Amino acid sequence: MILQCEERLSVKGEARPGEWVTVSIGGNREKTCCQSDGHWEVDMPPLSAGGPYLLEICSSKEKLVYRDVYAGEVWLCSGQSNMAVTMGGHLRNSKLDENDFLSNRKSNPFRYFSMESIWPSYPVVWNWIAKYCINHYQGLRLKGWNDCTPEKINSLSAIAFFYGTYLSRQLEKPVGLIVNPVGGTAEYCWIERRLMQKEYPEILSDWYNNQKVTIWMKNRAIQNLGKRAVAYENLHPYYPGYCFEAFIRPVKDYAIKGCIWFSGESSAQLNDTGQFEKLQEMQIRNWRESFGKNFPFYYVQLHGMNYEQTFGEGLHYFYPEIRNSQRRLLSQIPDVGMAVSYDLSVMDNVHFRNRKPVGERLARLALHKTYGKGEIMPCGPLYHEALLRDNFIYIKFDWAEGLCTKDGDKPKTFEVAGKDKCFHPAKASIAGEEVILSCREVSEPVWVHYAFDEYPIDANLVNGEGVPAACFEERICKSVKSSSIESFPDIIE
Repeated sequence: MILQCEERLSVKGEARPGEWVTVSIGGNREKTCCQSDGHWEVDMPPLSAGGPYLLEICSSKEKLVYRDVYAGEVWLCSGQSNMAVTMGGHLRNSKLDENDFLSNRKSNPFRYFSMESIWPSYPVVWNWIAKYCINHYQGLRLKGWNDCTPEKINSLSAIAFFYGTYLSRQLEKPVGLIVNPVGGTAEYCWIERRLMQKEYPEILSDWYNNQKVTIWMKNRAIQNLGKRAVAYENLHPYYPGYCFEAFIRPVKDYAIKGCIWFSGESSAQLNDTGQFEKLQEMQIRNWRESFGKNFPFYYVQLHGMNYEQTFGEGLHYFYPEIRNSQRRLLSQIPDVGMAVSYDLSVMDNVHFRNRKPVGERLARLALHKTYGKGEIMPCGPLYHEALLRDNFIYIKFDWAEGLCTKDGDKPKTFEVAGKDKCFHPAKASIAGEEVILSCREVSEPVWVHYAFDEYPIDANLVNGEGVPAACFEERICKSVKSSSIESFPDIIE
């Protein structure tokens, strides 16, 4: 077990009404009387990072003893299938070396607690046992805390593994991961139903015919439950609020440092970025309220895939639009961060193979923003503003120290448009920490975007540490006067 260090810990349980319960750990001892409803709770003082600690919980007739308990950094790792892809799946395409495992795991253990679905939403018909368990929120396989050793990581999320490894190595503290992604889910699956009834009730009505719900999710739910399934006669993980009840409510009293999140694919089938942004904000706020703290929330900007070429003409996902929404949310929600993944995309597979860079990019965010390691670059170049001077567009970025391209070529996939939003490829050049664009096809530039495609694998802009720039689309700011453009003859040509 890993407990969150340096924060007060809530320990709770059940006993006979009126019975006294004593909790002790790390030299601290607290006593409480069980309430009339059979529940008790105590707050324990913060523990210093390290261990092992001995946790004892005693009543007059029972004693629970937990050995080998450590205090460290606890992170929730959640989302949909790209967070769920396990190390077992990752290792079918990649190999690990000695550096991927921690040499100091005896003094600073690295462990995970998996909340695995017994009946994932694969394309099969569930039997009555599966339906019964899903209806009663009993569809989890809990295996307790496991060490992240070569023998025990096959069922662990690959992104979570690489995130925790990078974090543990940098912090030199015990690290614990609570891992509970559910493949195919959308944001509303993870939001408490009472909050949606208050702030977004339209997502709750007539789910199977609701135009705000992804068709793919409806069809998979019907396949799992059977064609005769009636909405809410049987529950399903894709229903609004289900994953909150099954995967978040059981752990909301467990102290965590923060959360990493990978989702958005299901929402990308809908051309509704307003809904996505609203639900993502609601989810983060709901979770913070439930855990009782404004913890950091770091998420992945969507990868890419060529759906039309892979599955047939007419199938289109709004990946670029969702990526841009994810970027916009950085300025709308406090204490969040975003790691890119489009450079790892595979044209014909929604589950790209190389998981390690995503885990490490998420860890960069945590190390810089949460743990104050200012020497670590938190992310790749992030759009700041676009200014128009003499019909040249000057794009400024944050986190752009050492701005360059990964292949040594000119920056690619920049496009410019006028008011009509008809985009044309732009010539691009790097000047310091800016990119300068020109586009003769657009006489009055109004819009600019970068890597704005379902499968933007040609995008090549990175910072000095090789971290890719985030995708974006933005309106160009008003024209400003410029003294000279003679410094950029390559753009003029």
